[in-house]
Amino acid sequence: MKKALRKNFYMEIRHSLGRFLSIFFIVAIGCAFFSGIRASEPDMRYSGDAYFDEKNLMDIQVMSTMGLTEDDLDAIRAVDGVLDAEGSYATDVLCTIRGNQVAVHVMALQDKMNQVQLEDGRLPEKENECVIDADYLDGKNLKIGDKITLSSGTSDSLEDTLKTDTFTIVGTVSSPEYIAFHRGSTTIGNGSVSAFLCVPEKAFSLDVYTEITVQVEGAKEATAFTKEYEEHVDSVLKKVQAIKAEREQARYDEITSTAQEKVDEAQEELAQAEQDLADGKEEAEEELASAREKLDAAQKELERGKNQLAASKLELEQSRNLLVSKQKELNQSKAKVEQGAQELSEKQIALTTLRNQLVQLKEQEESLEDQRQELLAQQTQMQQKKDELLKAKEELQQQAEDYQSAYQQIYQPLKQSYEELNTQYELLLQNYEALKEEYDRKQEAGEEDPELKAQLEQLEAEKTAMEEKLTELKANLDKMELESKAAEAEIQKNQTKIEAGLTQINEGLPVVEAGIAQIEAGIPVLQDNIQKLTDVLTQGDAAILTASRQIDQAKAQITSGQQQIDSGWQQISEGQKKIEEAQQQLSSGTKELEDGWAEYEEGRIEAQKKIEDGERQITEAREELAKAQQKIDDLEKPKWYVYDRNNLTEYSGYGDNADRMRAIGKVFPLIFFLVAALISLTTMTRMVEEERTQIGILKALGYGNASIVGKYLWYAILATLTGGVFGILIGEKIIPYIIITAYKILYRHMYDVVIPYNLYYAVTACAAALACTVIATLFSCMKELREQAAELMRPPTPKQGKRVFLERVPFIWKNLNFTWKSTVRNLVRYKKRFFMTVFGIGGCMGMMLFGFGLKDSISAIVPLQYEQIQLYDGDVILREDVTEEERIEVQKELDTDKKVSVTAENLLKNIEVSSGESSQEVYLDVPKDVEAFKKFVVIRDRKTKEIYSLDDKGAILTEKAAKLLEVNVGDKLTIDTDDGEKTVLISAICENYMGHYLYMTSEVYEKTFGEAPAYNSIYYRTQDRTTEEAKDVGENVMKCDGTLSISYTTSLKKQVDRMLESLDIVIVVLIISAGMLAFVVLYNLNNINITERKRELATLKVLGFYDNEVSAYVYRENMILTVIGGVAGIILGSILHRFVIVTVEVDSAMFGRSIEMSSYGYSFLITLAFSVFVNLVMYFKLKKIDMVESLKSVE
Repeated sequence: MKKALRKNFYMEIRHSLGRFLSIFFIVAIGCAFFSGIRASEPDMRYSGDAYFDEKNLMDIQVMSTMGLTEDDLDAIRAVDGVLDAEGSYATDVLCTIRGNQVAVHVMALQDKMNQVQLEDGRLPEKENECVIDADYLDGKNLKIGDKITLSSGTSDSLEDTLKTDTFTIVGTVSSPEYIAFHRGSTTIGNGSVSAFLCVPEKAFSLDVYTEITVQVEGAKEATAFTKEYEEHVDSVLKKVQAIKAEREQARYDEITSTAQEKVDEAQEELAQAEQDLADGKEEAEEELASAREKLDAAQKELERGKNQLAASKLELEQSRNLLVSKQKELNQSKAKVEQGAQELSEKQIALTTLRNQLVQLKEQEESLEDQRQELLAQQTQMQQKKDELLKAKEELQQQAEDYQSAYQQIYQPLKQSYEELNTQYELLLQNYEALKEEYDRKQEAGEEDPELKAQLEQLEAEKTAMEEKLTELKANLDKMELESKAAEAEIQKNQTKIEAGLTQINEGLPVVEAGIAQIEAGIPVLQDNIQKLTDVLTQGDAAILTASRQIDQAKAQITSGQQQIDSGWQQISEGQKKIEEAQQQLSSGTKELEDGWAEYEEGRIEAQKKIEDGERQITEAREELAKAQQKIDDLEKPKWYVYDRNNLTEYSGYGDNADRMRAIGKVFPLIFFLVAALISLTTMTRMVEEERTQIGILKALGYGNASIVGKYLWYAILATLTGGVFGILIGEKIIPYIIITAYKILYRHMYDVVIPYNLYYAVTACAAALACTVIATLFSCMKELREQAAELMRPPTPKQGKRVFLERVPFIWKNLNFTWKSTVRNLVRYKKRFFMTVFGIGGCMGMMLFGFGLKDSISAIVPLQYEQIQLYDGDVILREDVTEEERIEVQKELDTDKKVSVTAENLLKNIEVSSGESSQEVYLDVPKDVEAFKKFVVIRDRKTKEIYSLDDKGAILTEKAAKLLEVNVGDKLTIDTDDGEKTVLISAICENYMGHYLYMTSEVYEKTFGEAPAYNSIYYRTQDRTTEEAKDVGENVMKCDGTLSISYTTSLKKQVDRMLESLDIVIVVLIISAGMLAFVVLYNLNNINITERKRELATLKVLGFYDNEVSAYVYRENMILTVIGGVAGIILGSILHRFVIVTVEVDSAMFGRSIEMSSYGYSFLITLAFSVFVNLVMYFKLKKIDMVESLKSVE
């Protein structure tokens, strides 16, 4: 008996293979998607952990402001729980690549931890070799073998850090410290690190480490990004922080003791120098006294030689006087001749002067002609300028008229609207006051009138709304009047400029014309003078020639007399020569004496100068030592910074992406699985109902209820279990692989994809699927088995027909043909099929809509945040100890840069705020000028788009932060500071998507914190709003001493865009999976529908319906159900989207809340397309229905 039932079981599977496979595939898709999406989150963590373990990524990183020593390294190694510690070197420098400078992070290759992955080439071996960031090399015109030049980017020399400034690229690498594209920020260059370089450790010239990397015992065995790993590392991190104060003090003592030793040595050297100076001073005074005695003796000997020379000079002078008298007589004659020659020369000079005057007159003639031409050209230019100004004057007048016309067209309707609204407001106010008076009267009489109260509240709300509208209209009118006055003032200003230009030209033209006339009148006079001067020169040349001959004769006579006198002078000359020789000897002695005195004086001055220089150097050295001592006394203790992996760029971002997958996996697969399970449930229920007659036969043949139920239970278990196992085997491998591979757009160098099978999710999915189908089968069988075998062998009583709703609307019902009326009745009669089909289609479309909506919501972050809310391109962060001069220098650099359109100064710092048990880190933003701040940050309500203005009533908090802290408008927020807790009132909550901000005015800040804000940030916006332009500005600003760093919103936009690229693949997987489920659901429901109605459809064929008409009869129902299901899917998808968006959000961001209309369209069209495709597939099954079916006896 059991053998026969077993054969019947296998035959049932063969005969209903379509039904079996539909259950198999529905369960397979549901289990695959459920387990695949849920397993994606841990698989992402496993993959990341495998990569980090392979590269020995450090667990803890220790940095210090004054470097780390070997003692620090030993102290860290001695901490309980530390597996190993390794010192390393790193620095930020500027890199010159093909003429462009970018900031790069240079780090030493480590032996144990943070192992880089060689992508191309080889690792560096020499001090002047390096490997470069593979991601950076891909996007630049660089290749292996090129040389790059580094500079410090600060006033410090690069040689203090690196041994060379030129490196040869020998390979490209990726690093576990930089798993994505962002490379962090810096205090040099444009404030942003563009790439990293790895060099051998020996390339660094530092005496101490810049950082120490630590590996924790047991951390490698734990999975990264898990609570187990975090707790493991945190416990050791706290122990490392416990030795922080001790090591800081030790480093401080080491530095101060070394510096003090150097100062003490310098003090001793200074004392010795003072003693040497005193000894040198005494020796110099003795040498100067000896030299002075020798010079005094030489002075006396020189005086005796001078007396002897004077006697010889007197004798020679008497002889000279005699010759002089003779010479005087000759000279008188000679003077007369010379006088004549002089007169002749004067006449020659006069003629030369006249010739020069003639040349000058000719040059003046040429100059006047040139001036006349210049004045004529100037006259033409002034006339052209006058015409241009007259034309500009006419255009300006036309602009003024056009502006006044446009202004009146806008202003008058606006003013009329204001006056009309004001009239309505006065009427409303009168009604309100009358109604208020009536209400108050009833209140005093003790009467309660809810209707009157509701009217009063409604009027009050209308009054408030109208007052706000009046205020807005009034503000617009005032704004237009101000703009009109400003425009009129500008037009008037331009008119004044034009009139001034015309006046200047009108005054200048007569002057130029007068100059031309004056020159033209003077040219003939000048030509006449030239002719007269030429005649005078001709007569003078003839007279000079005659006088010259007479003078030559007189000179010959004088020459003869002079020869006789010269002979006497020759004798005197010989005597004079002897005297001169003696004089020369005397002069030589005098000079030697003077040189001696000069040398003595120079020696004295030089000695005095050396003594003064020595005393000055000693004084300066004493001051320098005092300053050095003061620096030692003022030296602050070094600070240790102990970080875990979350300090690495993009590391925590990888964990956040895994958390997003976990959040999506909590909701979406559950809905997906629920739809699949319900459809499987429906299939098994329909199967039991269809085989009612077989159940009756089996019962009549003596089979027990357990045997009969077992047949269907095993059918359901086999289909569900095989489908579930198949789905899990495929889903837990393919879906996580697709998702993790999609994220490789961001994490392109993380090659490992670890995808183990997750038993928990597999068992959960299979158990849930089995429970749904087995319980449904069990209940359906028990329901049928309650009846007698004879009743079961008869078909169930058909449902009685009922009048449908449309029959009560004659206008519509009478206009429907037979097929439409049958369609409407069938839809209403089979309610279970109706609701299950609607639910199946609605569920699938809802999931597709959710997939599209999720993409819309996340994609909306960038345009909303960086195009509508935050409108600045760069944010300059100033140093904490910036001086006022440095602040002014930075502001001046921005103001003078033509690429910058506008700037705003503000205070920006990270603070911790709390409310109740909740706390959150937010950015406190305090603008210096509230009006200027509006150009950079739009503070508005997300729903109403109402623009808020900062005022002294309180602070404005961003929406996501308010939600996390559970605060509303009017609540007080607690701010944690070093001086204790401060409170501030929340006056409004504004829209924001990236990060958390708390905005307040400087007055509110001063009232809250008890001090004026120290502005440390400057927003700026560029002309073209491009990344390149913002970075060009940033590079110039980074050169200022007061600049700490610069962040660029365009860079942030690119980071978000990269994150969305990877998320797009995940969303595509969601949409495709939902579409596949929609197809299987539609196919299964249509298959059941046709199987159940086979006799009905066969009867239609017998009645003469063609195959196409029978198909249309079924298709019509399917399409109507698809449309209704689509509407239900829109509602379900919107609800699911709103719920999941709030669920998957990370704390640091808020996603958009709206779904684009195109997403509704895509979801509906895809669902419709699947429905049409299923109808086409079902056409062949409808065509195979045999008309003989309708002739078979129902009994």
